[in-house]
Amino acid sequence: MQLILHPAARLELDAALQWSKTAFGSRTAARLRRRFEQAGQLLLREPELGATLAGQARKFPLRQFPYTLVYRVQGEVITVIAVAHQSREPGYWANR
Repeated sequence: MQLILHPAARLELDAALQWSKTAFGSRTAARLRRRFEQAGQLLLREPELGATLAGQARKFPLRQFPYTLVYRVQGEVITVIAVAHQSREPGYWANR
């Protein structure tokens, strides 16, 4: 299995890390990065773990952070299509 990030999801992750660092400090940003990496490793082992959404998308919330990974499994590839803040408009990522 391989995990890849949609370019927009990469920008969302970078923005979340920068905001966390500015608002709460480097340690919190590092914890967020670790949570993202842990979630990615877990999804590589158990790709069907996330709850289903519209179409073939699935969602997996990051523990202790207000972000959810929205992803699709296609064969041996997991594509994270959004690192969605949980207060953002639902489904904004649907056209990715």
